[in-house]
Amino acid sequence: MSFDIPNLDRKSYPQLVAELIRRIPQYTTQWTDYNDSDPGITLLQLLAWLDDSLLYQANAIPIQNDQNYLRWVLGLAFSSNETSYSKVAVTDNDFDFLALQQVLTQMEQGAALSRETLQQDVLAYVQQPYMALTLSNVDTLAMQTNLVIAQQQKKKPADPPSPLVRQAYAQSAGEGCIAYVLSDAKWRYQYPYYPNQQQYKGSSTTLRKLLMIQPQDDAKAEKTLLDQVTTYLKPRVIAGNQVWVRAAQLTDINLALTVRCAANTRVDVTLTLLFATLFRYFLPCEGGTDGQGWAYGEAPVADEIRHLVFSVPGIDAIDSFDFNFIPTMELDTMATLDVNAQLADLPPGEPAMFYRGLPRLRCLDVIARSSQA
Repeated sequence: MSFDIPNLDRKSYPQLVAELIRRIPQYTTQWTDYNDSDPGITLLQLLAWLDDSLLYQANAIPIQNDQNYLRWVLGLAFSSNETSYSKVAVTDNDFDFLALQQVLTQMEQGAALSRETLQQDVLAYVQQPYMALTLSNVDTLAMQTNLVIAQQQKKKPADPPSPLVRQAYAQSAGEGCIAYVLSDAKWRYQYPYYPNQQQYKGSSTTLRKLLMIQPQDDAKAEKTLLDQVTTYLKPRVIAGNQVWVRAAQLTDINLALTVRCAANTRVDVTLTLLFATLFRYFLPCEGGTDGQGWAYGEAPVADEIRHLVFSVPGIDAIDSFDFNFIPTMELDTMATLDVNAQLADLPPGEPAMFYRGLPRLRCLDVIARSSQA
């Protein structure tokens, strides 16, 4: 929430009188004399005069009131004072408190701070949570761990640098919640030599592009990041509550499709644009249908992907479409539950897709051919 300082003294005395008189017919039809000689009009004029005076006084509150409010919010008469909370703010990295304390320091040193600036600084502090009371609080506090990591790296530069929290997704779990943390570690992808460096099967009207994710061992760096988030959240969790920090769950996505391009369309340009559009769609924080990222646990839908494909200029039809992620587990044989009951295999047919957390593109394979092929 933010707002500008309102101008309370916006109406003059004649405007207030006219407004009161215009409202008389709303309450009675028997009052018909609006001249100054009418005793009722005299009373309204008195009320308008009082209102004009109060508005002027309310609009002339000195800036010292805002400065004192800043001190009251901090609990400090001077920036050099120490309280039990100001000490904890340093040890527990309460960045918002320390930033507001710095504003008080600037004010004491004679910096010209307007009423609007003071109010915005106070609101910025009040709006930021210190305690992990709600799921959104947990998300915000988990992201603030990046500031602690930045401080640590300044004191002791690491090579390579420690990963940061790219996004946090707090989910309810019994009496507490789980903070799923997505690090900013980059996923490595590779274009295999075949078929990306040559025409597909020797055809001049058909092109293929294939992208594969490359496995990497980030377990140590990710554990370090989770430990740092846990350490930052620990003093901010109220007694009797629980917040567990886990790595964000990722579901590997495989997508293979063949599209037919319209006549007089450059297949290579259309393929490049389609490939980039599909790749961005599956990015956890920048993808999705609205480009605002994926909600945790929201699975991509095949129909939305088809709609996205047709939104790319130059595509006439989809000849083949294979979209899948982790399938439902199937039993090879009958499983015995007890003496009198058995659990049968799933019936034959296409297995259901099992999805958790956020999408991670594992394989993207696109073939584009001209309609003239």
